[in-house]
Amino acid sequence: MKKSMRLIAMSIALAICFALVVGCSQPNATGDAAQNGGSTQTAPTTPSAPSPEHVEAATPDEGANLADHIDIIIDATQITVVNPLVPAGTGGPTSWTYILAYDKLLEQFGTDFGPQLAVRWETEDYKTWRFYLRDDVYFHNGDHFTAEDVVWTANIAMTAPGSPAYARWRWVDTIAAVEDYVLEVVLTEVYVDFLFEMAHAHAGILNQRAHSESPDDPSWAHVGTGPFKIVDFATNDFVALERFEDYWGGPAPTRSLTLWTIPEMAARTVMLQTGSAQLSFNMTPEDLDMLVANDYFTVLPVLSNAPIIIGFNYQGDDIMRDINFRKAVAHAINVEDIATVAMGNWGIPVSDGSFWGYETQFRLQDLPRREHDLELARQYLEASVYNGETITLITTVAYNIRASELIQLQLANIGINVSVEITDVAGFVDIHMYNPDSDRQMHVFAVPAAPVALNALRTGFYPGMATNRLNYNNEYVTALINELAATPDVAARTAIAYEIQAIFYEEMPAIPLWWRVAGIPTVNGIGGMRLGANPFDYCLRGIFWDLNQTPEHLRP
Repeated sequence: MKKSMRLIAMSIALAICFALVVGCSQPNATGDAAQNGGSTQTAPTTPSAPSPEHVEAATPDEGANLADHIDIIIDATQITVVNPLVPAGTGGPTSWTYILAYDKLLEQFGTDFGPQLAVRWETEDYKTWRFYLRDDVYFHNGDHFTAEDVVWTANIAMTAPGSPAYARWRWVDTIAAVEDYVLEVVLTEVYVDFLFEMAHAHAGILNQRAHSESPDDPSWAHVGTGPFKIVDFATNDFVALERFEDYWGGPAPTRSLTLWTIPEMAARTVMLQTGSAQLSFNMTPEDLDMLVANDYFTVLPVLSNAPIIIGFNYQGDDIMRDINFRKAVAHAINVEDIATVAMGNWGIPVSDGSFWGYETQFRLQDLPRREHDLELARQYLEASVYNGETITLITTVAYNIRASELIQLQLANIGINVSVEITDVAGFVDIHMYNPDSDRQMHVFAVPAAPVALNALRTGFYPGMATNRLNYNNEYVTALINELAATPDVAARTAIAYEIQAIFYEEMPAIPLWWRVAGIPTVNGIGGMRLGANPFDYCLRGIFWDLNQTPEHLRP
């Protein structure tokens, strides 16, 4: 049944082409540990598309006629496996599934956090942490949650290097259940932002019995304590979830959800227009403009915190390591034209020279953008080691491909020969794992830009981290990142972050291009989601569909 719906939608699309919140509460200050502030930049706006905004979780209106089921088309990143102990178990939509099926110790709200399985926490030195846990939580298989489940999750995660879960728990030296609902964690080093690791989607608590019964089947990890349980899954195709009636926070407003992988953009539009799906991520700018003008749909304009960049292999060949070559590229491109060609009204050209997230803590605001200047670009190119070689530019997804093809033309204006290599998202990620010996050269993609500065730095720029797509490795910057982790004073942390950004600006391992407005179309009546600057944090727990607000031909 699920397969047939997807195939029918694809067939229609090919035939007619383009014819045509339970658990997502507001931030809560509960907790005894010091909380670190962050600087937030107001999101820029674009004149034609709706103003970008955050979407806060809401509850259904009184008298709402709620649908039992919602079909959701996910982002371009496929859900290969729902298991945070497997390296492939990452990506935005996979994280949304984790948030639906798992609880964590804490819940994250940008650069703030609140309680989830832990009701309060404390630390005196940012190295030893104590968590006080809920005593009314059950797993989907009926097991009663205790502190021992957190201990087991942490220990098994630390046996899986390279996995998303390992990245969250690898800071732990020892972890113990002091009592049934009291947990003590001792870290290997002082880590001021450790609480945000415990609020990450990849830090969900897993079930030991499910693992012991089928350790060789990755689906054992589908058992969590979240408001939805996974009942069916086909890799790179769909995830089906049903409401967990015994959820400690009360039942979700929707009985079941299916998250669909639909690679064909035309099929996505057809599924919305025919009522086969009620919500879609990652639409083309042209289809978004059409749906904005359609009274049957609402398009939510959520500005991504991660700018799209041209990235260089920092440890690559002589050309990639040449700052004069990188400056030549920076002055040869025209970011306004690139953003327009890539995204239309849904791309906002960068206005400065920083590739720090606009909502990432401690953003340095006064780094000037390197302006389009062909004469200056030619001067830098002449001073570089470049001698007519063909440079490979790797990219994926439609808007980045369009941008890359224009970059290819713009760089040809100063004599740089570029070959654009297109791959799928999985292939792109595989090619861009951290590898000092990699011969890759340039790419167009989003830079990691978590709201928490330390997380963004360790994800995108720390040597050895798989997600360090730039192969960045500067020993002094690494020492600054470690210093940031051990510094509680906000003013001192700001100064460290500013110094790192100044170094990035001078070294230029990446060139910022544009901010992506992630237009998310829904049929009228969809609500209850929490969508913000970081796509990994999208929370669909409280999603609902009020049929009273939906045209009859789009109802089930």
